Amino acid sequence: MKVVTGLGWGALILTLVLSPLLAVDLILIYLLEDTSFRILSTFAMLGCFYLLSTILSLFVDGLTGALRSFSHVNVPRLLDTILHGFVSGVSLYVVLTLFPSIDLSTFTVMAIVFVHLFGASVWLNREDSKEKTPLEFDSIDQQIIHLLRTETIVSCVERIQHDYPDLPKRDVLKRVKRISQSTEVTEPT
Repeated sequence: MKVVTGLGWGALILTLVLSPLLAVDLILIYLLEDTSFRILSTFAMLGCFYLLSTILSLFVDGLTGALRSFSHVNVPRLLDTILHGFVSGVSLYVVLTLFPSIDLSTFTVMAIVFVHLFGASVWLNREDSKEKTPLEFDSIDQQIIHLLRTETIVSCVERIQHDYPDLPKRDVLKRVKRISQSTEVTEPT
């Protein structure tokens, strides 16, 4: 029963997040198509489009993330954006073949793909700016940095807990994990 409730909340949150994009796509279809369209079938088509596009985008994000991690190749965000635009175009084409009653013009399809490409670009640039913000270190963080250069993560956590008994273990673990994953610590000074 809790799974159904969780899925219901997840669907509600996803609907709220995607509603602005859905509104933009519906407005584009309404303005650019000169024929009337069935609202329910258009909602169903757009829902399938979003679902397929999301699944394929997760695959693309995983692929580019794996390229960045394993081969230490710096995949530019422009390539990510282009891949997401390609995914949106392919997803929309596939979904339109599944809904033959909806006949969108090429211009409308290109406008929808452009809107999704713009959204992906904004989203990826937001993630990129998050990655470039430098970590701010306080005195405890400085001590963690020093300890991580000479000790293991486990012994670092133990020492910090011993030196700062008022600091909750969860906070210590979060700090050590965050600092150990940053490139500023692993590079020798």
